[in-house]
Amino acid sequence: MAEMAAEKPLERYMRILELISGFPDGISLSTLASALDLPKTTAHRLLKGLTDVGMIEPAPPAGGSYRLGTRFTNLLYAGADDGWIRAVSQPLLQELATATDQVCFIARLDGVAVRSIAMVAPDNPVRPYVMPGREIPLHTGASAKALLAFLDSDRRLALLPDPLPRLTTHTKTDLAEIEAEWAEIRRTGVAFCVGEDVEGFAGIAMPVRVEGKPIRYSLCLTGTIEGLLNGDRDGHTRHLAACADRLARLLAARLP
Repeated sequence: MAEMAAEKPLERYMRILELISGFPDGISLSTLASALDLPKTTAHRLLKGLTDVGMIEPAPPAGGSYRLGTRFTNLLYAGADDGWIRAVSQPLLQELATATDQVCFIARLDGVAVRSIAMVAPDNPVRPYVMPGREIPLHTGASAKALLAFLDSDRRLALLPDPLPRLTTHTKTDLAEIEAEWAEIRRTGVAFCVGEDVEGFAGIAMPVRVEGKPIRYSLCLTGTIEGLLNGDRDGHTRHLAACADRLARLLAARLP
């Protein structure tokens, strides 16, 4: 107990989080206090502090047990590295590319930019357009639209460049028109780009929704307007939705 008492407060909190992370169904106050050799009153005070900031939460059913909280699991979700995403998504992207005969990729919102992080593509003119690491124009790319639409209004507007660059004759630069498109994306769950960043090319994208987590990833198909939208547009959208749902389940499985 003397060793634990001599620790810095932050170290106590970290040890509690490390212990709780091993009990996804929850650990009781008495068990935690015993494992860390703490008085129950001290353990309760530390647990209350972590609960107040959302790092842990009471585990159901109510009975004095605790598990990792939403704020902590959000950090785990946000910290999924690109290598892990590429590894787990490669089979899904391959299936999607085979089913649609289109380029498919995952985009990620990182701070102030949206970038492609994983891709499967046939050897065609679209390939360099979505190479991993490429930054997606926020007001034109379908994958970026599918992410920005679900941010709060102030953050969306703060991310957009001012003035909005016109990349093609089809680029939307009127903010009211863009806001209306974001509202439609929230209603339907599907974002489109029709020749807005590269003439003749299109994109269909969907957010990857993990329940209770902020939307940080989108899944996108891209190709020529003729091949992607004037062909089997409905079929492409169905395949995209099924793949986005499977990817969401993989991301959810990463969390405690």
